[in-house]
Amino acid sequence: MARAKSKGSIILEILIVILFVALVATLIYPKKIWKEAEDQTITCRSNMDKILKAELVFQKYNNTYIDSLPGLVSFFKEDTTKNSVRDYFKADTALAETMVKFLREKDQAADMVVRNLFADTLMYSILDAVDYDSNLARVMLNRLENSALVDSITSLRTTDSSDVFILKQLDKGFAGIDIYEPIMDDDSLKLVFDRMMPEVSIGLLLDSLYSLNEVWAQKIDSAVFFTLDDFVFCPTVNREYKLTVIDTSVIKFVNIYCPIDSTDIEANKKDFVKYHLGHRRIENHGKIEKTERSWTR
Repeated sequence: MARAKSKGSIILEILIVILFVALVATLIYPKKIWKEAEDQTITCRSNMDKILKAELVFQKYNNTYIDSLPGLVSFFKEDTTKNSVRDYFKADTALAETMVKFLREKDQAADMVVRNLFADTLMYSILDAVDYDSNLARVMLNRLENSALVDSITSLRTTDSSDVFILKQLDKGFAGIDIYEPIMDDDSLKLVFDRMMPEVSIGLLLDSLYSLNEVWAQKIDSAVFFTLDDFVFCPTVNREYKLTVIDTSVIKFVNIYCPIDSTDIEANKKDFVKYHLGHRRIENHGKIEKTERSWTR
């Protein structure tokens, strides 16, 4: 029969468990706090960037800046033309990329619009290039003979027309996507297409989607308004950013400041758990003055 443990040994085991848990906590908790502080710093600086972009749009329509964040947000929300909204997402590349990706994933029609825009843009460059490089037209037509366009190509070739002429006729009769997509992954053409593809701005893509479908436009509006509401407060102290507008007959600019100050730093020291156990230290996240970001210097 096993001997019952003494009270002393049970207490010792409990203390060992407690000490182990405390040791693990001292290793994990500070990392969690540091990661939280790092994320807040990144978000705060991103917010100031977004505020600057919104201010630049505001200045475009009002010929001055505004020192009120609620007023800035209201300007966009109350614009019935939605022109300011469209200008904002063209300026905020990250938001535009997110929304284009979202719409393409959620709606096949949106995905088709984007694919067509890319294909039409590339085909414009290709048709311009084949005037000087007829070999490209010949290679493309040879590859397209294995696609649904084979009958059209065969028929056009009976007219003894040049490869360049045939390719241009195909472009007139079919969408760019019908010509480009069947051969887009061809090893011998892929590098050529990549080199010839003009830059298509993400803002232009989103602007096209915005214009074509009211449902898409409403979703984009919601994303822009959420972004505008979300950038008003610094995530660390939950206070509005400080704006200073300089508007004279000579210069116009807006300065944007993180609201964290010495009182916040002192208040942080009174949080025993985060300050002493989590080693949390907060500091001002920077400023944007005359469009220059202090954290990039």
